[in-house]
Amino acid sequence: MTPTPLLTLLKRWFLPAILVACIPFFFYSAGLGLESELERTLLNFGHIVFFALAIFALRNNLDMRTWPHWLAISIAVFLVSIIVEYIQHNTGRTRSWEDVERNLIGAWLAMFWLNPPSAQVWTGRLIASGLFVSQLVMVSQASMTEYRLHNTLPIVSDFENDYEIDWWQGDVTRTDTRAWHGHQSMVVRLTTQTYSGARMTRMPNDWSGYSSLNFAVYNPSLLPMPLTLRINDKAHERSLLYQDRFNSTFIVEYGWNLIEFSLEDVRNAPSGRDMDMSNISHLELFAFELDRPREITVDYLRLK
Repeated sequence: MTPTPLLTLLKRWFLPAILVACIPFFFYSAGLGLESELERTLLNFGHIVFFALAIFALRNNLDMRTWPHWLAISIAVFLVSIIVEYIQHNTGRTRSWEDVERNLIGAWLAMFWLNPPSAQVWTGRLIASGLFVSQLVMVSQASMTEYRLHNTLPIVSDFENDYEIDWWQGDVTRTDTRAWHGHQSMVVRLTTQTYSGARMTRMPNDWSGYSSLNFAVYNPSLLPMPLTLRINDKAHERSLLYQDRFNSTFIVEYGWNLIEFSLEDVRNAPSGRDMDMSNISHLELFAFELDRPREITVDYLRLK
């Protein structure tokens, strides 16, 4: 059966049209949300898919038979990637060498798997496929983290699982030396820097429907110490103004201290608006200008 002109047209131009339509996403993603690590990881993975499909779409116009052609295509993809990253930097997005790597992985996947098999081609296939699998692992890890965060509430973090310490940034370690709840907790080592503490980089975001945040802090020193809790939502990241977030300082005495904050106070903290309790993005415990290094233990952050 002879294909109709419409089918011929679709077969020839459908994929190029899709690729052209996707180009703006390299430079603008503000409308996509991208609130979670999984969404950002999937967008990054899209670099591989885009360049693999681009090479596939251009397969009839490219000579991909020998290594000089492979090198030429790789250099071309590299240069295009550098230009894209430069333009991204001027449109408010962050330049990333990892994105350049993903672009090359996508091009190599298509380039080697479209070639007839040979020793050199199989070497290229194995290298490209190995790099591709490493990117798939990142997506699967982000998916698992998203699943765990989605199902953890009302517990924000209680450190009973080894992966939870990866949700925190700072000089922190998981320990079984002492715990307020369960068997594990988090030790935070504080320095004499202006601000020193621990920030939760991955966290359950939807705090709506709860009335308070509770946690326990252990101070091993007889000397009381002031700590500050900072909380903000995603909207705060557009202004970063001090008066647009929740900050509260409290004193931790020797031994275990049970701390509780009203989420109504958190909601009302930003000046001129309510904090979006369904999209909390930042939780941080820190000390300010300590006169000596100190250490605290944090455990059982939970919502009530």
